[in-house]
Amino acid sequence: MNNPLVSVIIPCYNQAQFLDEALHSVYKQNYANWECIIVNDGSVDDTKAIAEAWANKDKRFIYIYKQNGGLSSARNVGIRESKGDYIQFLDSDDYLSETKFELQIKDLKDNDVSICDYFSFLDSTKEKAPSKYLTPVFSKINYKKEIIWDWEYRKSFPPHAALFKKALITQKNLKFDENLANHEDWVFWVKLFYYAESVINNPNTLAFYRIRKGSMSTDFLPMRKGFLQAAKILQSFFRNQKNAELAQISKEKYKEIYHKNRPPFIKRLKSKIYSKLAFCYRYVKGKN
Repeated sequence: MNNPLVSVIIPCYNQAQFLDEALHSVYKQNYANWECIIVNDGSVDDTKAIAEAWANKDKRFIYIYKQNGGLSSARNVGIRESKGDYIQFLDSDDYLSETKFELQIKDLKDNDVSICDYFSFLDSTKEKAPSKYLTPVFSKINYKKEIIWDWEYRKSFPPHAALFKKALITQKNLKFDENLANHEDWVFWVKLFYYAESVINNPNTLAFYRIRKGSMSTDFLPMRKGFLQAAKILQSFFRNQKNAELAQISKEKYKEIYHKNRPPFIKRLKSKIYSKLAFCYRYVKGKN
């Protein structure tokens, strides 16, 4: 492939205030052979006006409207409509380095997936977000295991850090799980890594990840519930694949999530119970 087409998929839901910056980062790419599919997931703000303005400016921007169905639904529509050789996801509140396609396409000459480094920044100041960075670096040999076991505690990456061959998902009919409220990206990446014959790390910071106060990623209890559901889905997936090793790793991951992500009020309650039991034990022992 001398000049592969990159399909950029941008799901949008009521984030018009960020959309222009995201689309501008695509428009400024050094690599010119791309299409950008903007999927309006039932927004009621100015998303339509901004998207249509870019589509009128450059025919590489393609605007699609659909009724609200959630992030996974919008991404799946974008995948279905894409015509590219490579897939690039980009959420409407994030943006890309202008050299992203150029550098990662080189990675894909001999690999199926390229994961770049990323920069997490605070929405209000664009300064580095504290405690919002986990390494996106995976080993060449154990990446299929690491994407399961290390996710969110030791390793992670935002969706737009990846560039990958579309054939990986078309050959296996891989989609985002529309029944998961969150962590659908983790399930998707685990399956993608499983099907990939090679994954490469690009050390350049090519993806910029916005951290917004009150976003879904900061809502503890729903995120924990989704994480546990996702781990269950992966256990079932690998059992169906007859891969006992990865099914077991998924099971162990579920246990880690359950114990490590216990709600704070449960931890406090447990601590109080232990304290009372210890007091009673000392009291009874002192009586004797």
